[in-house]
Amino acid sequence: MKRKTAMALAAVFAMSVAGTALAAPVNPFSDVPAKHWAYDSVSKLAQAGVISGYGDGTYKGEKTMTRYEMAAIIGKALANSDKADAELQNELKALQAEFSVELSNLGVRVDNLESKVSNVKFTGEIRSRYDYQENAIGEKLDSSENSNKTRLRLYMEAPVADNVTFHGRYQAESTWGTGTGSEAKLDQAYIAGGLGGLKYSFGRQPVWLGQGLVADVSGNNDGLFLSAGKEVKVTAGVFKRDQNAYDYDKADTSTKNLERLHGNLNYYAANIDAKLDKNLGLSLSYLQDKDSDFYKTYSAGLKFTGIKNFTISGEYGENDSDYANKQQGDDKAKAWMTKVQYKGAQKGKVGTYGIWAGYRNAEQGFDPAVMTTLDNSNFSKDFAKADNVKGAEFGFNYTVFKNGIFTAQYGDLELKKADAGVDKDKKNFFAHLRYWF
Repeated sequence: MKRKTAMALAAVFAMSVAGTALAAPVNPFSDVPAKHWAYDSVSKLAQAGVISGYGDGTYKGEKTMTRYEMAAIIGKALANSDKADAELQNELKALQAEFSVELSNLGVRVDNLESKVSNVKFTGEIRSRYDYQENAIGEKLDSSENSNKTRLRLYMEAPVADNVTFHGRYQAESTWGTGTGSEAKLDQAYIAGGLGGLKYSFGRQPVWLGQGLVADVSGNNDGLFLSAGKEVKVTAGVFKRDQNAYDYDKADTSTKNLERLHGNLNYYAANIDAKLDKNLGLSLSYLQDKDSDFYKTYSAGLKFTGIKNFTISGEYGENDSDYANKQQGDDKAKAWMTKVQYKGAQKGKVGTYGIWAGYRNAEQGFDPAVMTTLDNSNFSKDFAKADNVKGAEFGFNYTVFKNGIFTAQYGDLELKKADAGVDKDKKNFFAHLRYWF
């Protein structure tokens, strides 16, 4: 922010909160003539105690102001922030952000000032999406289904105490033009903080393990996670998740056999992220439900960024649960995935873009409860998850306007195993526009 603009905002704010209580201005500085255009403003600011001039009784108005002198003026104005109207508080936020370092050095607590201006910060995201899934309806031959939906996500963030912050997310989605099929829920509500070198998150929160092959669910997981370390970050946690949120055909014992999957499942999770060098990262992950009925899964993954503008990632995992063993004839269910991405759309930079290609191969029983979403389809959870599926995906995204990104993705997928009369081919396509506010 330019000095002149910042000075003007500070003067307006100071006079707004203090000017009405001041008597007729008295000239405090010998070098400010009574006929000067800034005489009244300077006198009021001095009388309010916002400015004090120099020790020799001069104001030196032509002297270039340092950032620390500007911060001193802002700090005094901030002390009266509760008296400002909404418009001036917004100006105060801009000044506070610009001079945060200098304010901190002057002993002005920025977090306390933020709580005066606004305790809760709201941001949001809209997604309008079209989906096409081949052979989606009941997995019958020669069938397809389209879907058009709009989704709102409203994010909340608020300081609770020193080093403790609340995070929340409210989500609602409905079909285009009708409002039917609406699903509204608070799928995130948790606090995050730190105790020395230990960080924690508690409440309803996202769970991401490794490169996403084992778990990449963004909400409805209630629990506690602890983490420590920087170059080698170790995370461990416990959480509960309601698996009834998904539509399982529990009568179809030939392919799913999910009679035991009901109500909430308790999970234990662990993750290690290690930087092997500046361009190569290693991840090790583990996920298990309480009795190892459906998940006893571990994985290892890599992410490489050593080629300019490219990100290459891959992960391999195995599920040794009772359910996986049954599906694989007393053997583990195995899965792997890989992805190559060039650049990537940045919501703050119009014209930026990204393209990618990926492949995944997951045996039946690896991911029975959709802990991996693998964004492919709004229709069939069987082809969005990493279970009994293989195939490639190709995608493109582009920032069409500031804070607005268009994405299109095609998936050439098929079932690894299928009953008689079920088409293995499961091609799908989606396109959506997301914008943030």
